[in-house]
Amino acid sequence: MAQADALQQALARFGASLDSLERFLGQLFEDRDSTAKLKEQVRSLTDERNRLASERDRLAAELDHERGRARRLEDANSEVSGRLEVVMGTLRDMVPAKGAEY
Repeated sequence: MAQADALQQALARFGASLDSLERFLGQLFEDRDSTAKLKEQVRSLTDERNRLASERDRLAAELDHERGRARRLEDANSEVSGRLEVVMGTLRDMVPAKGAEY
């Protein structure tokens, strides 16, 4: 009977060891899956960051273009305004005063 008890104890320890190994391997596979998921998330976030950086650069270039356009329009506006003032002054000089007609 002593051998049967020793065998039972050895089988119990072996079963416990197998259970422990199974839990360890399960955790290892879960960790590996979690790591793979995290790596995929990092890849996805990196792609999104790159896309957003590209979009930011495109928008910055458009903004620079529009600022240049706004400056050109302001310059043209100033030039036209100056020319209109000259024309209005010339017209005032050419049109006799209203009181002088009577």
